[in-house]
Amino acid sequence: MSGLVLSIIVAALVTSPGVHAPVRTLPAQDGVAFAPKRCEEVVRSPGAPALTFEPDITCGWLTVPARHADPFGPKIELGVVVLPANGANRYPDPLFMAQGGPGGSTIESYLEAMKVSAIRSERDVVLFDQRGTRHTRPALTCTELDQLTVDTIEKALTADEIAALSLEAAERCRQRLVREGADLSAFDSDENAADVAALARALGYDKINFYGVSYGTLLAQHVMRKYPDILRSVVLDAVVPLEGSFVSESGRSEDRALTELFAACVADARCTAAYPNLERDYFDTVVRLNRRPARALMLDFASSKGYDAVLDGDGLQSIVFQSLYVTELLPLLPYVMARAAQGDYAPAGNLGGLFTFDRSVASGMYFSVMCAEDRDVSESAVDGGLRPEVARRNARSQRDFAELCRLWGVETLPDEVNEPVRSSVPTLLLSGRFDPITPPANGERVATSLERAWHYVFPNVGHGVFRSQHCADQIVTAFIITPTAEPEAGCLAKLGLPTFVVPDDIVPVPSLVRLTSLSERGRRELLALGLSLLVLLSAWLSIPSAWLARRLMGREARNLPLLARLNPWLTLACGAALLFFVISVGAATIDLLAVNDGVNPFNDDLSFLFGLPAGARPLFLLPPFAVALTMLMAAGAVAGWRRWGWLRRINRALLIAAAVVCIGALASLGMLLSPLLG
Repeated sequence: MSGLVLSIIVAALVTSPGVHAPVRTLPAQDGVAFAPKRCEEVVRSPGAPALTFEPDITCGWLTVPARHADPFGPKIELGVVVLPANGANRYPDPLFMAQGGPGGSTIESYLEAMKVSAIRSERDVVLFDQRGTRHTRPALTCTELDQLTVDTIEKALTADEIAALSLEAAERCRQRLVREGADLSAFDSDENAADVAALARALGYDKINFYGVSYGTLLAQHVMRKYPDILRSVVLDAVVPLEGSFVSESGRSEDRALTELFAACVADARCTAAYPNLERDYFDTVVRLNRRPARALMLDFASSKGYDAVLDGDGLQSIVFQSLYVTELLPLLPYVMARAAQGDYAPAGNLGGLFTFDRSVASGMYFSVMCAEDRDVSESAVDGGLRPEVARRNARSQRDFAELCRLWGVETLPDEVNEPVRSSVPTLLLSGRFDPITPPANGERVATSLERAWHYVFPNVGHGVFRSQHCADQIVTAFIITPTAEPEAGCLAKLGLPTFVVPDDIVPVPSLVRLTSLSERGRRELLALGLSLLVLLSAWLSIPSAWLARRLMGREARNLPLLARLNPWLTLACGAALLFFVISVGAATIDLLAVNDGVNPFNDDLSFLFGLPAGARPLFLLPPFAVALTMLMAAGAVAGWRRWGWLRRINRALLIAAAVVCIGALASLGMLLSPLLG
């Protein structure tokens, strides 16, 4: 995109490094003030993840008017975290970051990642939670909806019953927030954009670079329209146009993303060989589950509690839809669909737990922002041409959303907010091929009204490109350094499609999720496995000791049956086999989890949700081997029972019982035969 051409002198002034002292706060103005606080006081709320703060990080509360037109009226406080530039050259224009949702916490989403970002070497990074999100006061969280999920997840309810209960819970949330003094109509994109300008002013920044993802791109466009003078550059990641409604377009966006997924599988020889009828099998499964729902274990990772959840076709569609957002899950989706088609819902259940119990989004803030912005949503917004099951589910979603907005009752924004923004601010737009809610066409649509814009589509990404892979980081970093020039994007041509997982790539052990999260059931299984294995391993002490004692006392029995003579060796071998198996599987699991550090998503491997890498398959020959040894142990005990003394009988009975309990625990964990059978 071409625009007003900046002179070389002006460009140099914009990009030259300057002396940048620690964050300087300006005096309160128009009801806006920044108050530094201990980070642990700002980033603290029930259910929030544990975050760490270096000594040079500045945290605080930004106080802003609930309505900026009334600077002396009620106030809102926003949590702010400033990561100071840590390199030799420090530029005066920071990077402001805005999470999506709306309702997501920017601080929680980006703090750990941006600590080590190359961008921070030259610029401050400013993370702020938008009004109404987790680390703000008030936070428009709806615990009533969270509790409804827990109360109903194991109940077989109709779609109408679920919709009615959800509206009731939302109404209880609305009433509570109003009683607590929240002005729900003050939580909209206009006020949110004014907060951005207020924060820049309060921290003493003249110009900022602004990154927004998903709803954050909508917020960025509001800032571009109303406060262009504070912007040096803008990055729009997973683009939402101002005109129209992404809620109304959600059905079409989901259908498009599924088409891309099925086409990518067909283009991959291994994927199409493993799943030759993936699309047909998937939608046949959706229809079957809607007629007769199944059950799947879903784990609440926050509480480590498991639920025997009802899984119907709409639920499966929702899990797949949410998974399309997550780039790291794309390679696994055909596997999940195919397993469900075969009647194995454990993989879908493990994915469902990730999304069903996600409490990171402030639902009340989502309702306020979206009902003010997208007020025209209705069933008629879903047009034809979609796959029947996608169209039907999304028509229901449109009706439910429209009804919720009528209940929420917030003021709508004026018509001009739906007009495309026109701007000369340099803008980088990023899209993912498989994005199920903000398709690449959105980026093209928004770019047409911007004078200086570059749009890139990533062929192996879902929703949100930045921090999804090294190439995206390189492009964003290059753009922020020199936003007036097209960034170097040669790495994009080297990217291919996702490398889809096929059954030969994975040893199915869905219980790894409940073990690694130490769920209540997982703790019981681990306790049974650990105690029984300890008893069995005691044979390495008790058997040699008893043998030596008998030799010294001259009481060793003669002419025992062969199986009775072999019993000690079988017992020792069984304990050794099970010990080796447990240690090896534990080591493989730790190795798999080690790359998922929450900081560097480029190396994340989420296949632990379903099992272990194929290289671990030979290990699973050991449990059946232990079963055979246990049977021989029992046969040997029967053969030698009459010739053994009572101490040896008790010892052998305990050891056999321990082996049986150990094998039973492995069976409960799905580690006995299913990993070999696939």
